[in-house]
Amino acid sequence: MNLNNYHAPTQFVGKTAKYLASCPSTNSLAFQESLDMLLPEGYAWVAGHQTAGRGQRGNTWQAEPDQNLLLSYLLKPPHHLLENQFFLSKAVALGIIHGLQDWAKIHFGEKLPLSIKWPNDIYLEGKKLGGILIENNFQAGQWTFSIIGIGLNINQTNFADLRACSLKSWMKSPQPFDLLDIYQHISMGIEQKYLHFLEKKFYLLDEIYHSQLFRFQEWHSYQDKNHIFTGKILRVNDQGLLIMEKSSGEQAYEIKELSFIFKD
Repeated sequence: MNLNNYHAPTQFVGKTAKYLASCPSTNSLAFQESLDMLLPEGYAWVAGHQTAGRGQRGNTWQAEPDQNLLLSYLLKPPHHLLENQFFLSKAVALGIIHGLQDWAKIHFGEKLPLSIKWPNDIYLEGKKLGGILIENNFQAGQWTFSIIGIGLNINQTNFADLRACSLKSWMKSPQPFDLLDIYQHISMGIEQKYLHFLEKKFYLLDEIYHSQLFRFQEWHSYQDKNHIFTGKILRVNDQGLLIMEKSSGEQAYEIKELSFIFKD
């Protein structure tokens, strides 16, 4: 595999990419280069290693060199869709799952137990497979571009966090998986769902998103600033708030206001 030849068979998402053996953060680099240069929509940055990878809410993203898929895409949503921007997040998450399922079907003939953990994680049978970080740019009051940062555990097998896994570790594969192959499927999946976003197919995105939502309509333990409680996820609304059913009634949570509690 030519590491400098990341191309996806798409209309534009991931069709052209820059590969870097190492960089601090693909999102930081992508954001700066998108400001400095006129780059086509769908352009991607792929790194073998990130020395300062970033996750949601200021978290760091830890990954072993050359074992995982670490990348960022440049997207240019039209400003009139700004009020629907959480649907972009839904579209990206669904695109990743769609791409991974297509990849699994081709190579293994079966679906993977993938889900989306609110607000931005990709889970594989209850363990974290990857995360998404979307950063938006505004100029003169207009939504000019979004950088879609994605980290997916592909071939790494050792995790300090016991709630993480990779495709290789979960599938118990003796051989590493081809990162370029998975990149191509991810790019195709994201492009399909992003086009749904551009076409304002919000109802379709919302319906599929909730069908893939981790712990949807199930009773589990959570913690907020007040207490540990048992609740049921009812939905994620158009603004990205998680609506939870509790013994005291319904409550909406923003990012950082709620923690998932796991038994194991």
